[in-house]
Amino acid sequence: MEDVRNLPLWQVPFCVLDVETSGTDAAVHEVTEFGAIRVEGGERVAALETLIGGIHCFEPDMDELVPTLVEFLRGSVIVGHNVQFDLRFVNAALERNGHDAVDPSGAVDTMLLARRLVSDDADDCRLATLAQRFDLEHRPNHRAFADAAATVDLLHLLLERASAYGVFTLDDLLRFPALAKHRYASKLKLTNAMPRVRGTFICHGHRDEVIHAGSADDVRLAVRHLFSGVERRRLTPVLRDLQRVSWEAVG
Repeated sequence: MEDVRNLPLWQVPFCVLDVETSGTDAAVHEVTEFGAIRVEGGERVAALETLIGGIHCFEPDMDELVPTLVEFLRGSVIVGHNVQFDLRFVNAALERNGHDAVDPSGAVDTMLLARRLVSDDADDCRLATLAQRFDLEHRPNHRAFADAAATVDLLHLLLERASAYGVFTLDDLLRFPALAKHRYASKLKLTNAMPRVRGTFICHGHRDEVIHAGSADDVRLAVRHLFSGVERRRLTPVLRDLQRVSWEAVG
């Protein structure tokens, strides 16, 4: 995952998925329908759509689907709308069959991104509401594959919006929901041209004076981390006055 995190977003292989279930408890309830779309280079390259046995007698049950699912997900980054719900059921099936669970911290949640990027433009951040508000090509209908297709459309919209905040890599995208809560998040764009290199950085104020400085193994990541809310009392004045960032690579 570390190598993938540093990739430009257009190079990241995403697997957008959705599950329909008989309830909300993955330990008790069953998956009734599964849909997933693999996206590489911004294009759909593969799809997986099936009803699930147990509820649907002549379809494979979730455990039978696992070998196919493992290959479909391999090397990709999971995406979903409220993805933690989907992952609870996917991970339960993976673990029952001796496979490692997907790390939720490495998954992309379009609902969280929507709350940070487009909530002011929509009544709420439900998938159906966003699909209608932004006239997405596909509309969700509580069927797994249709909902996954609508989530692919939404993902592309959100990636475009996020680029204005300097979100260009997977690492940027995964960290963005937390950073975007900062009152000065619009200044994240000041990091757009910064490289991911070891070095020193200087934050400049209105008169180009030095208002903060530091060194890091990744200067771009370090400056973006200033918006994380850590040391809020000390750093809020810095971010309020921040006008530009300069840096120098070391080593």
